Amino acid sequence: MSRPTLTLLIHRPRRLALWALGLVFSGGLLWGAAPAAPRSADTVIYPQPIEQSAARPADSPSIGYIVFVVLCLGGGAWLWFRAKGNGRSLKNQGAEISIEETRPLGNRQYLVLTSCRGRSFLIGVSQGRIDLVSEVPPSEPTP
Repeated sequence: MSRPTLTLLIHRPRRLALWALGLVFSGGLLWGAAPAAPRSADTVIYPQPIEQSAARPADSPSIGYIVFVVLCLGGGAWLWFRAKGNGRSLKNQGAEISIEETRPLGNRQYLVLTSCRGRSFLIGVSQGRIDLVSEVPPSEPTP
């Protein structure tokens, strides 16, 4: 079984974002999982008062770690919005076929306006069929 290489992860932003989130959360689990001292069954545990001190506790995350997490989340959100936004995908840049608009008709039926090599087509899509409804002539600009 081969392991994914770093170049494979870079070319797949979704996989890279999930990998980074896994790394961040596993690091958070590691610093919070300090083993407790074993106690006998007869030990009574009393609540301790919370001390108000200006010093940061040793087991809390550092500022650099928090900045790293925020940057990872921001980068993941940017990649997600970039991939989802305006009908343009990271995969579809420079493609000849594009989906201009989609309208649901109900019961898994859609009208899809597509374009290919400067021509536009209206396509009907249902659960088991794809039919060409008509070729759409180019619209004339209004003065």
